[in-house]
Amino acid sequence: MSSPTTVRIGGAGVAGLTAAINLARAGEDAEVLEMKAAVGSSAGTHTEGVRNYLGRDGLEDLARFGVRAKAFSVAQRVFRRSPNFTSVIRGPSYYLIARGPGRGTLERQLLEQALDAGARVVFRTKVLPDAVDILATGAARARVNIVAAGYRFTREGSNLRDDEIHSLFDNAIAPHGYLCVLPGPVWHSVYTCAWSSMPYNALLRMVDRALAYDWVRDLMGTAEVVGRIFGKAHYASDPYEAARSPGPLRVGEAAGIQDAAGGFGIRYAIASGALAARSFLDHSDYAASLRAEFQDDFEIANRGRAWLARATNDDYDAFLQKLGPEGRVADYAEWRKDRFAYP
Repeated sequence: MSSPTTVRIGGAGVAGLTAAINLARAGEDAEVLEMKAAVGSSAGTHTEGVRNYLGRDGLEDLARFGVRAKAFSVAQRVFRRSPNFTSVIRGPSYYLIARGPGRGTLERQLLEQALDAGARVVFRTKVLPDAVDILATGAARARVNIVAAGYRFTREGSNLRDDEIHSLFDNAIAPHGYLCVLPGPVWHSVYTCAWSSMPYNALLRMVDRALAYDWVRDLMGTAEVVGRIFGKAHYASDPYEAARSPGPLRVGEAAGIQDAAGGFGIRYAIASGALAARSFLDHSDYAASLRAEFQDDFEIANRGRAWLARATNDDYDAFLQKLGPEGRVADYAEWRKDRFAYP
């Protein structure tokens, strides 16, 4: 472990920077070690969402953990598709947040807040777990069980609106996951998330097939593809057990603290980073702090993941048919709570 005069954090991702912000603001000498040359999601520039239908404002919820996250837009229409049905939910359902190395992304926002608080960030530095107090290095290669593949494309020429999200549930395109088309402040995103360890190129070929679908072509219009999206993630069936492991406090995907059902893990990363910092400051039980915050969220998400893992395209059709062709976000929140419970 490091000297008690310095709290060292391995990894300058969302969870690691959140921990640094909280520690530095509490007067600790916080130092973040990062292997890459700059902050930014390993998936590259893309868009993610923060749910805004859980009975509380999504960004105010994040602010409880000491960070200020700025969204570039709010999704007012969410299109969910299966092979034979489409359901549209209207209302402010997701805050849309840019991820990656560019200006205005969540990583850059958190880096600025960490530096303003007095934390130090050292790049191009190998992270040794035994030499840090908080481990935030993301998904270990051997534990990856979520893979994302897709493309960034230009705003110019696109017909995608900034207040829309489009998704597709189809095992031929996204095995037990989903394909999504999301707006972005600089580039838009189209990518598939699959809950498996399948090879990236095989998943990318599925996205290529989706690009030929009429509704995807209509959204992309004459936009140009400008780069690939490659993501990998890890969720644990019992993150509380991982949090109790000896050694440094593990946050975010280093402990498998991830959204098992939906894959948008911003809240999970921020919460775990902040709770680890608080546990370090007051010498409290980190795993107990996680359980007090998330309670049975992970068990509920695992039940949703179990359903998705066995769902067929017929199941997806039945799911959207029951949801109906159109609805309001408040109605969807109640329906989802009854079916899966939160989150």
